[in-house]
Amino acid sequence: MKMLARTAAATMFGLCAMAGAAHAATLNVLVMQEDWDTESLARNNRIQNAVLSTINQTLNAPAYQSQLEKYGIQGLDVYDETALTLNFYQQDRQRRTDEELISVVRSVDNPQMDYVVPYTIYARAVTDPYSGIVKLQMSLNYRAIDVRSGRFAGGDNLDLDTQGTAFTGCAAGLNGTPADPHCIKEFVSLNGEKLARNAGNKLSIQLAALLGRQHGGSYSSGGGQGSGLNDAIDGNVAALPRRGVGGSGCDNPPTTFAVTFRGFEQRQMNAVEEYMSYWKCALDLDVTRSDFSEITFSYKTRSDQQRVLRNVRLMLELMGVVADPQTQGSNEIVVEALGIREN
Repeated sequence: MKMLARTAAATMFGLCAMAGAAHAATLNVLVMQEDWDTESLARNNRIQNAVLSTINQTLNAPAYQSQLEKYGIQGLDVYDETALTLNFYQQDRQRRTDEELISVVRSVDNPQMDYVVPYTIYARAVTDPYSGIVKLQMSLNYRAIDVRSGRFAGGDNLDLDTQGTAFTGCAAGLNGTPADPHCIKEFVSLNGEKLARNAGNKLSIQLAALLGRQHGGSYSSGGGQGSGLNDAIDGNVAALPRRGVGGSGCDNPPTTFAVTFRGFEQRQMNAVEEYMSYWKCALDLDVTRSDFSEITFSYKTRSDQQRVLRNVRLMLELMGVVADPQTQGSNEIVVEALGIREN
């Protein structure tokens, strides 16, 4: 009898799990190349197509899958524009306006899209006036819009490096040999894909958060895993690492890093300052600039940039904050908290 009861219970549990999976919240997303600005890259060229494929792929399988699961999302349903519009829309159109993009996506009725993601790519080559080195400056601007209501759901403007990234190899044109056009396009495509991966991961979390934590079961606001990490830094800072945890070697020359935290709450900024003071190899920590939503530290340390970045990522994980640490130049780090809506 006990065996029969266990079997029945297991069967019921399996059916409940299947029912939950069958009703898992999903979002239909269409990513579209926006190129109405004549200074941007035109639609359907080699670089644009590489960026589009990377964004679609990243949205399909984001690196932050565990963050999506907090909101009850196993993934996003990403669709291809050509496949959806082949029967009613001219495919070779370029320099399309916002009005055209929104009109096209609203004409798709099987399946209906929840969000459209227009993105724009800017890229240009600049020559350093002192060294003659040719550098790539590149940015990707994207935003997500609710197809039905027009509500803005998230977006960002991502820069490869404001100072530019030097062309290398056959894309550089050295010793009188002109740069190879194929190599230039490959170089720009590879860097565009980096921006696309960052955009896709950020956007997947922003879209998932719109469904709310109530879809995430144990991650609901009433308790469980979802209420622990971020709340732990209220009042006294919890789980501060001891000196020595941050790294193993302090034999580098002292270096001063400018570390900017953008979009953090005041209580989180206070916690950040406590953490950074406890990192191994730290020599000095001063605030050089601060306002309501941004703070910049002058951080003098014997750690190298890689170890500082690792410490930042570990700190963000302990704080329960989703953010994107990026390097700019050789001694600047910008950590931007990802703004998400949960209602």
